[in-house]
Amino acid sequence: MKKSARSLYLFFLLQSALLTAGANQPDSIPSYNISEVVFEYSRSSFYHEEKRISSPDSITRKAFFSSSLGELIGLFTTGYINTTGSSGASSSLFLRGTNSYQATVSWNGFTLNSLTLGTMDLSLIPTAAVQHISVMHGASGSLAGSGNSGGSVLLDNRADWNSRMRIGVNSELGTFANRYNSFSSSLGNHTLQYQLHLFSHQAVNNFSFTDIYKQDEPEEEIVNNALSNLGIMQNLYIRLPGSQKIEAGIWYQVKDKEIPAIMGSYLPSNATQSDSSLRVYARWSKLWKSSSLTFKSAFFDEHMHYRDKITPADSHFSVDSEIKSRRWLNDINYRIYLPEILSVDGGLVFSALSADAASYGKKPDEYQLAAITAAKLTLPGFVLNASLRKEFHNHTRIPLLFSVGARKDLPFRGMALKASYSDQFRVPSFNDKYWQPGGNPDLLPESGHTAEIGMVQDILANRLMKLIIEIGAYHSSVNNMIQWVPSETNVWWIPENRKEVAIRGLETSFSANGRTGRSHFTLGGCYNFASSLISRTYNENDPAEGKRLIYVPAHSGSAYLNTWRNNLFFGITGRFNGSRYTTADNNPLYKMPYFMIFNSYAGYNIRMGELQGRLQLRIMNLFNAQYQVTRSYPMPGRTFHLGFSVEFDKR
Repeated sequence: MKKSARSLYLFFLLQSALLTAGANQPDSIPSYNISEVVFEYSRSSFYHEEKRISSPDSITRKAFFSSSLGELIGLFTTGYINTTGSSGASSSLFLRGTNSYQATVSWNGFTLNSLTLGTMDLSLIPTAAVQHISVMHGASGSLAGSGNSGGSVLLDNRADWNSRMRIGVNSELGTFANRYNSFSSSLGNHTLQYQLHLFSHQAVNNFSFTDIYKQDEPEEEIVNNALSNLGIMQNLYIRLPGSQKIEAGIWYQVKDKEIPAIMGSYLPSNATQSDSSLRVYARWSKLWKSSSLTFKSAFFDEHMHYRDKITPADSHFSVDSEIKSRRWLNDINYRIYLPEILSVDGGLVFSALSADAASYGKKPDEYQLAAITAAKLTLPGFVLNASLRKEFHNHTRIPLLFSVGARKDLPFRGMALKASYSDQFRVPSFNDKYWQPGGNPDLLPESGHTAEIGMVQDILANRLMKLIIEIGAYHSSVNNMIQWVPSETNVWWIPENRKEVAIRGLETSFSANGRTGRSHFTLGGCYNFASSLISRTYNENDPAEGKRLIYVPAHSGSAYLNTWRNNLFFGITGRFNGSRYTTADNNPLYKMPYFMIFNSYAGYNIRMGELQGRLQLRIMNLFNAQYQVTRSYPMPGRTFHLGFSVEFDKR
């Protein structure tokens, strides 16, 4: 990192000196003060060469500016998005044959996964509010921490130091009274940058569906399904003398969602869920000639309130469940660049966690402290990463974790081999341990490992087209996997440790970009096969032994095509998910069939100096497929969304 910055700086100095020396009139050559270019990376982003990273292209991001992370992430990854319905419904990510609580989502280096549930509801994250989105497949447990067997989603806000003023307005109207509006701005200079993002998403979501679980399969309209989602995100970046930086951010959001009745029900639902969160973080960094020091801290205050009535006229709630949680997260890291081929990190991570819920019967508090060290060896055509993590928990014993990975460039054009091994673990969530009835404070933490090997190659690279393919095989073993299953009386569900789960899979992807005449295009696709089997259980008579994990498809994939000419653009995306079992014994009667969904969009860009606009039409579920993602929760058919955006950008 530091080497690249110095090389770029010296290049500009040398170029300036040559121009000056060769001029007959030195005064005719203007002089410029060139600022040194410095890149700073978190541990997970810095030690990643052997990992597969997926990111959406800029055209797809702009076309889906009103989408949540759950809607966007399924368009460019092999991840399976499990959701309970239409826009704003709860959604979670399944990566590489694992469960949703085995993939983490982080914002500027801080994990967002719910302290109580262990998962992250992707419908709560507006993609337009973050500048960079990437998915790391099979993240390192020693670097990323608890719950990363499947991988990590990395969300980052970044300063644009070249921007003086940027103001943007986005608006979209869609079927079923969908209304999305946002305002964003950034102001600053080379020393100070301020960013603001406001968003509002309202929807009635009263779509029609065929109720296949009722006699004669009647056509019905879903009710009690409205959404209101409001939020604000602000970020501040300051450059200080002595190569110091300070950044801070605040994210406040309130989401109210009505919960409709499931298919087959003859009584309407009156349930609602409110989610509110306040997230604040600050980061300070100092850069020396051959080292850097970073300290960051965050405070998360989150509140979930679920309520239900027998009838709308009732003055009291039959269910009134409220959960509050608070997290204080701290991370300090020192990185030293020894010879230019070797980098070493040393860091400490401390977390204080607490929750308040009537269903817990008490207010649990947990504390975690982790010591982390990592090293990177960079040689011509070869990179080796290794890391160790020792974590201490006031209720759970966690073993020493080790990860190693390498990337080797081969003498064939554009070909490289990648391989990695990583220990993994996951601490039980608060609901797993404390929820009453059902919670089990004696649950063991999940443990295991992930190993993978793969290849990436530039198949074609010329002035008209570039094509890259990547293929890899992986194996994961998870011991003591935690799953909620019906109790012996079937009155409530309880969490249990499964003895061992074996996950084996194959993942491949390709991306291409090029032009034909005056037209340009980007094309990409990915496919994942995962065999996720409960190979052993504690109970030999357990019907789950030898069966597949529920709601984990064996096959999943996506593809996209974007093309543009002058100011016109067009795109189409496709998404495939294989069949999923919904019961632990893999009863075929309750097996969910595969589904394939296509979306398309087209529009026109307008640019007038520093002002640019965009008008587009987006069609979701283009062929009006009837399907379910989660059993008994209908998904909407074809929908239309007309949107526009206007942006002023002065640099």
